[in-house]
Amino acid sequence: MSAQLRQPAARPEAPAGTVPASLDQQIMAAEMAILEREQRLREHASRIGLQIHDKLPALGAGAASMVGGVVLRRLFRQRRAVGGTGGGAVSTGASWLSHLPWAQLSAVIWPLLPLTVRNRANPKLVAALMATAVPLAAAHFKAARTPPVATTPLLDLRRYAGRWFEIARLPLRTERECDSDVTATYTLLRSGRMRVVNSCRTAEGEVEEVRGIARPSGDDGAKLEVCFAPAGLRWLPGAWAPYWVLHVEPDYSAAVVGTPDRKHLWLLSRTAFMDDAQLQRLMLHARAQDFDTTRLMRTPQGVRGAA
Repeated sequence: MSAQLRQPAARPEAPAGTVPASLDQQIMAAEMAILEREQRLREHASRIGLQIHDKLPALGAGAASMVGGVVLRRLFRQRRAVGGTGGGAVSTGASWLSHLPWAQLSAVIWPLLPLTVRNRANPKLVAALMATAVPLAAAHFKAARTPPVATTPLLDLRRYAGRWFEIARLPLRTERECDSDVTATYTLLRSGRMRVVNSCRTAEGEVEEVRGIARPSGDDGAKLEVCFAPAGLRWLPGAWAPYWVLHVEPDYSAAVVGTPDRKHLWLLSRTAFMDDAQLQRLMLHARAQDFDTTRLMRTPQGVRGAA
């Protein structure tokens, strides 16, 4: 049997009107396809980057809002636990607005706003408003509902005159150098005013003294104004500061003195030492008028009894 030669398979013919591509053309076409794919990938990555860039202000606004909300919430939160000497917490009926988690809400609300709103508004401004305006408004509404500070009725300045020992006070810039033995001596003058002599002992053991004048600013005698400026400068605005007697014991053995803005508070006694029971009673009078007694500082007294 004669061997038959196997013919190679015939290649498919190219469509009519086309020219078979050479090897170089095929390589070039593959390179062009790769370049086109890389271009599409770059465009897609660029779109993702732009989207992230657009979201960053919202994320930054949320973070700034959260930090601002936490700080302001701590500033305006009123702590009512009695500090230092024990006691229970006293509720003051704070506004429900002040109890909302504004830090978390402000961080979430902005990114959820419609894109058209976020494109028209400045995210930093919105974050600032959300983190500051709302807590400030809540604090304002709370302060608006807080009744004004009331003074003790019909204070007898003749009985109030004399030497008082400072038992405790709220932090006061003018008494930063006073370390102990803080006293105030009042002398009633014929004009109806009172001479004031404040003294204290510094950490170095030196006794410092300042003299001033007090005058009634109300009809009941419990609202006073004090001034420690020289006589020629007492007409200046701000020279006189409020000094209100909020409570005095029936025997004038102890007193609570404060200011109408509730920033300053003094607990006074005729003797250098006060038992805890009486101190708690004075603090209760202060808390009843919404003073923050948790920040009270006890004043060391080294002098026993009144001079």
